[in-house]
Amino acid sequence: MIANRRPGAATAARVLPIAGWSLLAALVILTGVDGSRYFVYLATLIALNAALATSLNLLIGYTGQFAMSHAAFYGLGAYVSALLITHLGFGFWVSVPVAMLLAGALAAVIGYPAVRFTGGIYLALITFAFGELARLVASNWQDLTGGPMGMRVLYSPSPLFGIDLGSAKGLYWLAVAMLLISLAVIVLVRRSRFGRALIAIREDEVLASFLGVNVVGYKLAAYVISSMLAAMVGTAYAPILTFISPDLLGVNQTISWIGILIVGGIGTVAGPIIGTLIFYAIPELLSVPPLYRLIALGVVIIVVVLFAPEGIAGVMRRLLRRSNRRRAAALETTGA
Repeated sequence: MIANRRPGAATAARVLPIAGWSLLAALVILTGVDGSRYFVYLATLIALNAALATSLNLLIGYTGQFAMSHAAFYGLGAYVSALLITHLGFGFWVSVPVAMLLAGALAAVIGYPAVRFTGGIYLALITFAFGELARLVASNWQDLTGGPMGMRVLYSPSPLFGIDLGSAKGLYWLAVAMLLISLAVIVLVRRSRFGRALIAIREDEVLASFLGVNVVGYKLAAYVISSMLAAMVGTAYAPILTFISPDLLGVNQTISWIGILIVGGIGTVAGPIIGTLIFYAIPELLSVPPLYRLIALGVVIIVVVLFAPEGIAGVMRRLLRRSNRRRAAALETTGA
């Protein structure tokens, strides 16, 4: 009787992730096709933050390196894109790769001195200093950035594939596209030799080095790719929110995305999305006041760290693996 129950549990464990992704896809489509203005705006912010958490997950989850400059590159992408469009007459779709390349070059210059050392403390400290420096520059360079008052953004991306990106729903699809690109990069990295090298570095840098892995090169590449993805999402932030301020570059933003990863599951594909829904969607839909929202989220992080350090997606993955092992054992018993 026990052997008969185990295959059913294993089937449910395999179907659950597929059902979850299918439900998410259905919600994304329904929101973009027939959602109210409020839900479209909320879903746009969720997609942007999920994309940022996903790109940060490449560095923290798969490489084991903590960088505190993710918000700085996010803001850099927003500012560079806005300045190129408003002052130099660039088109939006031209400004996106330019902002990404600039972010990648800057990340390489900042990251190289830090990733040469074993352990992530040097990268965390240097990127923290860079993030604060970027925020101070944006606050004081009034002629270029508008200073502490920020700058208004009065442009919209030009239509793409027949989609009017000047409307609320068009900008929602732009945010969804940024999320899909970030997820695609993560999936491709996980299935590549590059991704396996990053995981080896995360588990043991010294052993990975003895096995012939170019530790410095791989860590720097992960940091550069993660920063470029953050800048890409930043280019979409400007026309969606129509306003940019130096607060966008603050380290507090990065800490929020780290909290999202902790709750959702560091090193998992679904973790950033689950964490973003818990951090942004649920409190917003329940109309929780900001103060109580922060308290509740702090309690959630403490509970997750104490009882499920692998996060919600990590727990689901562990249960799936356990179910698969039981199914395999049941099949061997039946065959015997």
